[in-house]
Amino acid sequence: MIRVYFFAKIKDELNMDFYDLDIKFPCSVSDLRNSLSSKLKNDELFSSDYAICAVNHEISNSEKIVKESDEVAFFPPVTGG
Repeated sequence: MIRVYFFAKIKDELNMDFYDLDIKFPCSVSDLRNSLSSKLKNDELFSSDYAICAVNHEISNSEKIVKESDEVAFFPPVTGG
């Protein structure tokens, strides 16, 4: 099991700060996205076009391997002005 944190609009849409995801390790960020989409019934929020994933405070691509001890967070892209 891993605790996945949510920020900004993702947090607001789900109305939760985190989710304890039961998944087999090691897994990829892509596996996390798919599992979260399925369990939380929201494909859009976890699509790679919408949500950025950080593993241990580093932005990570879909192939990044995640271990149970890692810290994982999803948040939407941020723009500045």
